[in-house]
Amino acid sequence: MTSDGRNELRNERHVDARAMRFALVFPLLLAIGLIAGGLMMTAKLPGGAVLPWGGDPVSMPVFLAVGAAVILLVGAGLGSFGARTKLPRTLRRILLGVAMALQLAACTLFAAALLGQAGEGSLPSVRVDGYVLLMGCGLAAAMGVVLALTFKPDEQWTSADDQALAALLDAEMDPTAVNDQMAYFIHPRGSVIMMILLAAILPGSLLTLLSPWILLGLGVAALLVIAMLCATVQVDRRALVVKILGLVPVLVAPCEGVDAAVSLDIVAGDYGGVGLRKHSGSATFLARSGAAVVLRMNDGGKVVVGAPNLDAADELSEILNRRAGKTPQQR
Repeated sequence: MTSDGRNELRNERHVDARAMRFALVFPLLLAIGLIAGGLMMTAKLPGGAVLPWGGDPVSMPVFLAVGAAVILLVGAGLGSFGARTKLPRTLRRILLGVAMALQLAACTLFAAALLGQAGEGSLPSVRVDGYVLLMGCGLAAAMGVVLALTFKPDEQWTSADDQALAALLDAEMDPTAVNDQMAYFIHPRGSVIMMILLAAILPGSLLTLLSPWILLGLGVAALLVIAMLCATVQVDRRALVVKILGLVPVLVAPCEGVDAAVSLDIVAGDYGGVGLRKHSGSATFLARSGAAVVLRMNDGGKVVVGAPNLDAADELSEILNRRAGKTPQQR
């Protein structure tokens, strides 16, 4: 496929899927964190709370619902425009940066209202705690600038491009091969790891004023998610084995059950997403989009395993093609 053809395919895709996922998931996690922290303060505000802009007190569920709605509106509503590939690249960066700043500021505003009205010790109750609001808005502005400067608004690679680049390697069937073994480690991209940590630490840092357990819980959850996406891939003359963190085997494909293997540059979403996936006799383990090996099994199933790069994927597919259909005793 020519470069013009690839550009036409990319232009048909009007939404940057990665940016859209971040624009929707981050404010959702922020809203959930606000609700969790607010529920912990219900006992301190038995008569409800006044919304940050004033008025009569409302019940805590209504207060938290309004706060979550505001966060989702400014975060997902504005951030989703930054995922549209038809917009200029600079404008997309600005939109995502502004969305980040506004949703963090909104979360800070409602958290400051809860803390101010609850009052701690001898401190008088106020509608909004000014110190909390000032510190949180400063962090919000800084994070908005950081996201606007670091976000790379690139169009996503499509499955049509993958199919155009895919080519089944004519593996040399050498029955004397005795060193058919390989091992490597796969993990998410550094930017993905940072986004997962930010999605946990930023809301947790804002809501730690309500309860330090929120930050701890979100941090542990983020590390668990990252750990579930890291694995070692090992292949020898018997089987292909995937172990999470090199310890827990979650996918085993015996070489005698392999019909053929091919190395591809794939999009994880086309194979069910990242992580371990098992469905209808097929199994996949992908840490990210990119290089991978697709195995066609004798029973009609499919196994897909990620690789750090296309060179490693080529080598793995060559080994599996040499060992395809062979028992360990065959040489």
